Amino acid sequence: MKIAICDDNELELAKTRETVEKFINDSPHSITLEVFTSGSDLLSHISRSCPFDLLILDILMPGLNGIQLAAEIRALNQNCKIIFITSSPDFAVDSYDVKAYYYLLKPFSQSKLLDLLGKVLAELQKNPKSILVREKRKLTKVNIDSIQYVESMDHSLILHLNGREALSCFGTLNDYAKILLENRQFIRCHKSFIVNLYYVQSVTAREFILLDKTQIPISKPLVQQAKNAFIDFMFEKQ
Repeated sequence: MKIAICDDNELELAKTRETVEKFINDSPHSITLEVFTSGSDLLSHISRSCPFDLLILDILMPGLNGIQLAAEIRALNQNCKIIFITSSPDFAVDSYDVKAYYYLLKPFSQSKLLDLLGKVLAELQKNPKSILVREKRKLTKVNIDSIQYVESMDHSLILHLNGREALSCFGTLNDYAKILLENRQFIRCHKSFIVNLYYVQSVTAREFILLDKTQIPISKPLVQQAKNAFIDFMFEKQ
């Protein structure tokens, strides 16, 4: 599980960090933590790197407040859990609009946050968002949200990842289709390509154009299906 905390108040940040680090130290699971003091820094990090599983956000921050930050993040990642920690109850209704997992008022007890962290971890374990990829000499765990697209080329598979080098791996595109197409963010648009709609900027009559301007071909019989999937996905993100 990957956790990020964002709070512009260093004292409050330290308190939250201490609790999360206690949870990490007491847990047998692999958990990482990163901290940010501004919403813009966190958003920039997410946009160029792999997404987090859990975000713990202050609301009353300069620049982007926590609610605005969460809305921007939701445009990039629908699946992460968000816990708001704030001294004001005024934004509770707004938190529902960005699908917050919990709204925790300051001051909070350490036991309450520890309990929430345990519940988030349990839910993530029930609904794993990672796959094991078999490379030449090792198995690599890949978060599916980081997969931009999968390409079948010259009898091998290439996983193109956000913020990481592409992975060359064993298997067939059909093998990965069985796993990835269970998630609505993925679509098979061509016999040689599976695309993650999170990274699609636009669609034409012949191709998907990704945020990084990569062009992914769409088979002619699948054009209308691809367009419909993209439109439906974009409306779900609103």
